[in-house]
Amino acid sequence: MKKLKLFITLAILTTGCANDKVKNVQNKQDTTQTDYKPLVEVGLSETKYSTNENWVDDFKNFRQAIYTKNNAKLKSYFKFPIVADENSSLWYLVQLNDADWKKRKLKYGNKADLFYEEDFDKFANVIFDSDFKQTIMKIKTDKLLKEHYSESPKYKKDDYSYQMLVDFQSDEADILYLNMSFGNTAVDENGENVSEGEHNNIYKFEVIDGKKIIFNGFTIAG
Repeated sequence: MKKLKLFITLAILTTGCANDKVKNVQNKQDTTQTDYKPLVEVGLSETKYSTNENWVDDFKNFRQAIYTKNNAKLKSYFKFPIVADENSSLWYLVQLNDADWKKRKLKYGNKADLFYEEDFDKFANVIFDSDFKQTIMKIKTDKLLKEHYSESPKYKKDDYSYQMLVDFQSDEADILYLNMSFGNTAVDENGENVSEGEHNNIYKFEVIDGKKIIFNGFTIAG
C-alpha cells in the first residue's frame, strides 16, 4: 500500500468559452492521451464485451459499460447489498438529505445504511458522474497492464480540478484502485491557492483469479 499512499499524497498536494481553435487543440490532446475507442462508435449495432484474458480486459468492459450507461452490466461488478463502514460508503457520493434518510429508516429500519440494488439503479449516474466518465475514458490500458499504473490528464471545471489515478496493488489481495483526485483552483484575496476542498474519492475493486474485477469498497482521503 506504500505506492498507493504515495500517489494519494501527491494528488492531494497538487492543485491546480474557449474559441474553436482552443477546442481543436483540446481535442487533439485528448486523442493522444487515450487508447479507448467506444464500441458504439465503430459501427456496431449493439454493445459487445470482450472475453477476459486478464483483469485489464474486464476493466475495459467496465469502462465500456460506464460509457454506454449500461446499468445491467455495471451491476455485475457489485454484490448487493453493499455494506459500508464509517467514511467508506457510497452514500457519501449521493448525499441524501434528512427527509430522505427518514424515509429510508422507515422502509429499511436498522439496515437503512446498506446500499441496495435499487439504490444503484437510482443513483448510478451520481456514483459514476461526468467527471468519472471523462477521466476513465482517458486511462491508457496498455500502460496499466505493463506498469500496473496509469492516469488521466488533469481537467479543470469552475473552481476545481480533477484527475483519475488507476493503480493495481498486490499485497494481501489483488486490488485495483480507481482514485478520483480533486483539487481547488480558487485563490484567496492574496492570490494564494486555496487548499480547502481537496480530496480523493477512491473506488476499490478486488481482482478475482487475475481476470474479474468486483467492487470491494469506497473510501475518501483528504
